[in-house]
Amino acid sequence: MSLAHKQPSIKSSAKILPAKFDNTTVTNRASMSYLDAFKDKIGFLQLLESGISYSKRHNSQFHVAGIVDFMVDAQLLGLSRFNHMEDLRLDNAYLTLKGQAPSEKVCRDLLLHLPNSTATELKIINKRLLEIKARSEGPRDVSLNIDDTVCTVYGDQEGSGVGYNPTKHGRASFKEKVGILGLTNEIVNLTLESGKHHTNHQLQAFIRKCRLLMPTEWTLKRVRIDSGGFDIKNLDYLDEQELEFLVKCKKYKSLQLLVDHINRQEHLYPWAKVDETFSVNECHYRLPCWNKCYRFIVIRKPVAVKDNRQQQMDLDAVKYSYQLIVTNIETMTATEIFHDYNQRCDIENKIDELKEGFAFDQNSQRNHKCNQLFLLIKMLAYNLHVWFKQAILPQAWHSFEIATVRRKFYHLAANICGHGRYRHIRYPGNPQIEWLVRAVIDKLRRFEPLSA
Repeated sequence: MSLAHKQPSIKSSAKILPAKFDNTTVTNRASMSYLDAFKDKIGFLQLLESGISYSKRHNSQFHVAGIVDFMVDAQLLGLSRFNHMEDLRLDNAYLTLKGQAPSEKVCRDLLLHLPNSTATELKIINKRLLEIKARSEGPRDVSLNIDDTVCTVYGDQEGSGVGYNPTKHGRASFKEKVGILGLTNEIVNLTLESGKHHTNHQLQAFIRKCRLLMPTEWTLKRVRIDSGGFDIKNLDYLDEQELEFLVKCKKYKSLQLLVDHINRQEHLYPWAKVDETFSVNECHYRLPCWNKCYRFIVIRKPVAVKDNRQQQMDLDAVKYSYQLIVTNIETMTATEIFHDYNQRCDIENKIDELKEGFAFDQNSQRNHKCNQLFLLIKMLAYNLHVWFKQAILPQAWHSFEIATVRRKFYHLAANICGHGRYRHIRYPGNPQIEWLVRAVIDKLRRFEPLSA
């Protein structure tokens, strides 16, 4: 090993900039003022005031609606934990916009003192929020995607249970069941259940509540459910309610017989090629103990061979893997059913966004009611963000997740300057930021939601 003849010199006189701590206008949350203007236009605070019946003492510094509104702001900014919310109380610019901010203890105490009936009230507030959106956009047919997710708990949380947990086996968890509208992605209903519960637990009641919590301007036409909801009782219920359904099937032996029957008579059941990977087929079939035939869409794709030297048996089951979808829709081809059901897969991405962007999987309170109420407040924040994104932000941003919107808009550094009607925001001299903010301001000025 050789050493350099000359050792690198160290500059002891490197310039270190001094610091001053007298700026009270700089913030990375100035763009929240535009979201506040949006909330004012739709009457969000009035929805909270009229929708929540519980009230604090007359001499309380913070009222219930203001505290809930503050927690909604915190969720939109990514401050998911209560101790993180304290950052807003130290942000002079945020206090300039809002006037004041409650402490984390005030937020925790409110959730603890709110009655159980507030959960229903928050769901009704969410319905009224969606009703204003529906009146502004006009009537349309909607599809409902239903799924649930396991949320591991890290403590002694009330109402949790040990059930199926794909990541942490044997750990207690909650099961969150979510009903999300297809394409526009609003949450209509959600529940916080024990981890012992299966997807099929009170599924029909969940669907009924989704219909009740949906704006009258939107007509529920179709329901898509994963294999956890594959039950003849659910299929018959949806059929009786005149709802179209697409339900993924469990791998029962009787359904394997259906696949074998189709493969043996391929001249009667020709496979339709969807793309280079997938092919589809269909057959009307009645499982044992069923009282009615339903249409089954069979999907197959080639299975990768683990060992190329292995002699291939001339059996179709060895060459392909199969999935089945049961439906009562007769007006669509098997290929169209395949593509339509694949739209349900987007709910997996939305659940990931809810977990990562709005901390839906963080249930840190010991009290089940507190966890449930906080989860419903996060639902309000999510739906508010979705509407703001679709109505105010540029078209190209509609597919952006919350993390991207925070980075590119909500968390832009700026100064809040002036007083009264002369107050304004000063952003960096960046052409992209200028174009974005001017577009947001222009859309906000032209945005007028329809009142009841």
